[in-house]
Amino acid sequence: MEQEGAGAALLARQVARAAAGDRTAYAALVRQFQRPLFAFLGRMGLRQAEAEELAQDTFIRAWQHLPRYDAGQAAFSTWLFTIARRLALNALDRADHQRLRTGLDAAADEEHACDAPGPAQALQSRQERARLQAALRRLSPDDRSVLALAYVHELTLADVARIEGCSPTAAKARLHRARERLRAALSEPGVLTVPFLE
Repeated sequence: MEQEGAGAALLARQVARAAAGDRTAYAALVRQFQRPLFAFLGRMGLRQAEAEELAQDTFIRAWQHLPRYDAGQAAFSTWLFTIARRLALNALDRADHQRLRTGLDAAADEEHACDAPGPAQALQSRQERARLQAALRRLSPDDRSVLALAYVHELTLADVARIEGCSPTAAKARLHRARERLRAALSEPGVLTVPFLE
């Protein structure tokens, strides 16, 4: 998410300016992180309207607490995703679990959009995505969160641990258990092959 070198320096300047009250700098941060944050909230099992509302709440809360943000403790994205995760878990605790739905990885859809598969491939791909969605829905929000952070957002184990509020060793164990539970959910006949589970 955050690029090395010049990108990281620009991000650090934007965060510092926003922390000093610069709304234009904060608006740039919102534009930079709104899509990944919204996608993350969708993968946490929130409906689109709920994810949009929680994304707004996340940015409002981040704006309010930005002067207390410490870049030495965590990357800005890690800090932001931690806020979003906590808000999402609170919302899911209050929600009716029958309404849970797992969003598709929009980034993966965009990557494969130009492959233009034939009708048979498109049908198989839709079936596989539906099967994966159904399996993910059976997982807990904590399992979905750790899987999304590690495999969709490609965060380091240290960043996953910070967001999840645990040690890297605990994050590694939680990730392993989440993969095992996902593998079990997919182990019915016609199993979907997911590369990171092998």
